[in-house]
Amino acid sequence: MTLIRIVLTLVMTLMIGFLNAQQMTGRAVYKSMSKMEIRLDSTEASAAMQADLQEQLMEAMKKDYELNFNSTESNWKELPKLDKSMGGGGIQVIGIASGGGADGLLYKNTKTKGFSETQGMFGKLFLIEGDLEEYEWELGSETKQIGQYTCYKATAVRKFMASSFSSSDDGVDSSEQEREQTLTAWYSPEIAVNHGPDVFWGLPGLILEISNGERTLICSQVILNPSDAKAVVPATKGKKVTEAEYEDIMEKQMQKMHRMHGGRKKGDGRGNIEIRIGG
Repeated sequence: MTLIRIVLTLVMTLMIGFLNAQQMTGRAVYKSMSKMEIRLDSTEASAAMQADLQEQLMEAMKKDYELNFNSTESNWKELPKLDKSMGGGGIQVIGIASGGGADGLLYKNTKTKGFSETQGMFGKLFLIEGDLEEYEWELGSETKQIGQYTCYKATAVRKFMASSFSSSDDGVDSSEQEREQTLTAWYSPEIAVNHGPDVFWGLPGLILEISNGERTLICSQVILNPSDAKAVVPATKGKKVTEAEYEDIMEKQMQKMHRMHGGRKKGDGRGNIEIRIGG
């Protein structure tokens, strides 16, 4: 009789958890920190100048995002922030990452394993649709606390293409190189959805922190079943393009921007600049 009660209790617990997950809605706010490597000709810029520029870039690339979700769908969007003037010596970073810009929106459906995304780039909107990238997560036993939630560690290895743009006396060159990075995620089974920030998903609980060594996303606030829950909707705005077409457009725009702001006229003797952007 005792065994039957235990089994019934476990079944009821699982059913309640399943029903809660089915009915769950939520909103999570994330902060991001990214790295961008810049190399300046040592004859033109001192180590202190390069370090200062690197620090300005890291500060400019700090962003806040919002993830709205239900049991199987989520929307990822960059939150607006006040434009802090950095003066004449400051720099601006034009966002081209997922969810970037006021019009950017990433929609993920973990049931159909598909996504749609509106990307704003240089004043134009593009709509990209496709299949979600699936990660081969390795679940660990290590835990840590993020806010009120106990989180478990998971890792995955991801391959991606890294772009490099360089400007010299001979003009602007671009190149791509396949790189491999280790994703380190912290997820909480207490929030029973398999969502995560940006393009990440697929763990038995909401991902509250993830890092690839160059970019870190960490959750600063979670509200479950909010009274003002936002509807989760597919992205529909923008000119429809494939992922390959969008990457080609982005590369051409980056080269154009680099010529305008970082290019040198041949023979001006002002050295070279190299910018490397990783995933």
